[in-house]
Amino acid sequence: MTDAQGKSSFIIATNPRTDSSLPYLLSLPVEDADPIVLATRDTWPADRDLYCHPVSEWPTQPQVVEECEVNVCRRRGGAVDLILNRRQRRRSLFVWTRNRKGRTLIFWRSAGSMKGARPGIRVPQARALRHKLRIAVDSNERYAWKFSDHHVQLVDRELPAGDYGLFHDNRMIAAIERKKIDDLATATVSGRLTFTLQELTVLPYAAVIVEGRLSDLLKNENVQSGWLMNLIAALQIQFHQVTWMFAETRSIAEDYAYRWLSAAYKAYHEHHAAGTQPAAPDDDPLQLTRGIPILDAYGRRSTAAAEAQLGKVWTSREYADRFDVSRGTANSDLKKLVEMGALEARGSNRNRHYIAQPGDDK
Repeated sequence: MTDAQGKSSFIIATNPRTDSSLPYLLSLPVEDADPIVLATRDTWPADRDLYCHPVSEWPTQPQVVEECEVNVCRRRGGAVDLILNRRQRRRSLFVWTRNRKGRTLIFWRSAGSMKGARPGIRVPQARALRHKLRIAVDSNERYAWKFSDHHVQLVDRELPAGDYGLFHDNRMIAAIERKKIDDLATATVSGRLTFTLQELTVLPYAAVIVEGRLSDLLKNENVQSGWLMNLIAALQIQFHQVTWMFAETRSIAEDYAYRWLSAAYKAYHEHHAAGTQPAAPDDDPLQLTRGIPILDAYGRRSTAAAEAQLGKVWTSREYADRFDVSRGTANSDLKKLVEMGALEARGSNRNRHYIAQPGDDK
């Protein structure tokens, strides 16, 4: 609710439905959206999270229990952050998630309730996934991380940003820019890092992982340490959507990268399943919520193979038009798909066409 001065209020009222097991109604004045009305069983999540149930409308004559001015009530992906203008019990979080049966659940959390929660309940974790995490490695990456201690599948791809990435339906949704100490200093001073960070900010999730300590960066004899620190701090503020991590060794950097990518994968797919997306940046919401579409050789071939499984019959001309490539590239891709066993060639010369390999499940 908003008053005459434009200030929003968080309101708790009694539920007019006396037969409900949730005796309170909440009105969340979410920024740039209609208020969200929820029913719950208490006026604040103290020792445990409170389950909330969506309600279609706010009562015309509510019996108000509590009303407080709001500092922040903003949607952030699959959650709403609520910060009230008072000294105690100011911060809380509303989380939209799904149970194993696919049902949408809403929970109201506070710092107190999170202390009592068991680790892992309803929050994304950077734990190992049950299946192989498919990590795209930029084809230009030298001495790439192998992630040999983790359950992964590495795929060489032409990445538009970063050195390691995640894809969903041939859209890049997360990327890591890997830097060594010397390369970080050079890229920062030359300005290359600025352009790299610009590219990373259009993704839902992005990170810079440095192999080395921050103190090692300041030992560079060719650059004044204070000036270099100023540059890096300014870049981190300017591109605040990108996470930074200084890891002492290559092995620590590699291990952290896997855990970061796992957490990004889980978070993105939780948002996707719930029908929400990660919060978008101010300057490019469409790109962030959907990721960057990539149709490199791997993307073209996997898409063509998938469409063939649905009954698509390919010719080199149709392939070239579909993926905006030359006929030579189309022929090369189709030949590769035949070699891989994904497609079968039929006919010859001008009548040659390509169909899904019978029984193929790739």
